Amino acid sequence: MTYSQRSARIGSSSDYTYLEHQIGIVTEELAAAVQEQDEALAADLRKRLAALEEELSLLED
Repeated sequence: MTYSQRSARIGSSSDYTYLEHQIGIVTEELAAAVQEQDEALAADLRKRLAALEEELSLLED
């Protein structure tokens, strides 16, 4: 979704920005967990990432 499409939906524009930011943070944390071979943390972060991506996809509908 482009910026202009998000801007047209004023009420959810900040939600997109928040979710995209959170997805970025979790992705970085996941990369670190994988590098450190922390399987339990990586599994938890994958679940969190999936939930955030699902929430973002719901906003796009």
